[in-house]
Amino acid sequence: MDLKRFLVFALKVIVAHVVTYFFAGALAYQLLTKQFYEGDNPIFSTFMRTPAEPDLWRQAMTWFIPGQILRGLLIAAALYPFFDTLKQWGFWRRALSIAGLYIVLGFWASAVAAPGTIDGLIYLRPEITLFAHLTVQPEIIGQGLALGLWLARWMAPKQNL
Repeated sequence: MDLKRFLVFALKVIVAHVVTYFFAGALAYQLLTKQFYEGDNPIFSTFMRTPAEPDLWRQAMTWFIPGQILRGLLIAAALYPFFDTLKQWGFWRRALSIAGLYIVLGFWASAVAAPGTIDGLIYLRPEITLFAHLTVQPEIIGQGLALGLWLARWMAPKQNL
């Protein structure tokens, strides 16, 4: 393995992941999901840290960036064995493949009972309604597509779209 090439790739994946994760989450929170964290019926507060509990929220915010850096590194490690193949593909095939892997394996089909995942639909309490499961979809799809597009461009910047 070419360590220098991996480290450059990993740094790019980390940057793209952290930025797209932050902006997709911030946008979705303001436009779609704030109702699940705050207000009259903050249903996500039953299993997540929320701004309603400042001490718990502060801990989540302290570890937000380090956690996403680690996540980006893990994504890079998972994608790197396919680096040469991905680089040979056209831009759109590469972008949609990366986005698809992220969205499908990293979210919908993950073995995590979270809103929007298959296991979430099965195992979460009925308070987490189908509406909540569907409302989180634009955030993960948007972030996955942005991540795929960004990485596809960085992997072959001189390639025509």
